[in-house]
Amino acid sequence: MDPIAIVFMLIAIVVVWGGMAASLVHLMKNPDHLSGDEGATDAS
Repeated sequence: MDPIAIVFMLIAIVVVWGGMAASLVHLMKNPDHLSGDEGATDAS
């Protein structure tokens, strides 16, 4: 495998896992209260 392919693979891995980690941190700081047990119930 060429060195440039390894570099691009590492960049892709960092982008994907970094995005997932960032979204998890954001979700922990700003929980979604509109779904699950805490969500609004339909009264109709």
